[in-house]
Amino acid sequence: MAIECIFRDDSYLKDCEARVVALTDQGGIVLDRTIFYATSGGQPGDTGALTAGGVRIPIETAVYTDAAKTEIAHVPVVGSPSLNVGDKVTANIDWDRRYARMRMHTALHLLSAALPYAVTGGSVGDSESRLDFDIPEAGLDKDAITAKVW
Repeated sequence: MAIECIFRDDSYLKDCEARVVALTDQGGIVLDRTIFYATSGGQPGDTGALTAGGVRIPIETAVYTDAAKTEIAHVPVVGSPSLNVGDKVTANIDWDRRYARMRMHTALHLLSAALPYAVTGGSVGDSESRLDFDIPEAGLDKDAITAKVW
């Protein structure tokens, strides 16, 4: 089932109303719509919480449940209260963490534009990130690269 991935239209939203449409065998909570970015392409999934009827369920991460990336499961912290299909929830992301990752993601795009090499991998983190390049010769000047990015 395809869910509405609101974060694709507005990555600055911090919360949204949703309804539980499924529970995975692994304990994930699938909503009909979400602002949680799922783990993908070297970037970790969002953290935050779902709130239903005054009960807060902390979310450890969000993951795609299918190869087509149409369904996202919100993975609660172990021992969290459970929800039922049909429950209405408010989904809240950890905005400070999301914003730090957005800034890192943008910085990696700038770096890839400054270096004329194929990107072979990478990882986005909260305070550190990396890109892997296929560079045939050594001897790149870190200060020159920094000047290009800035």
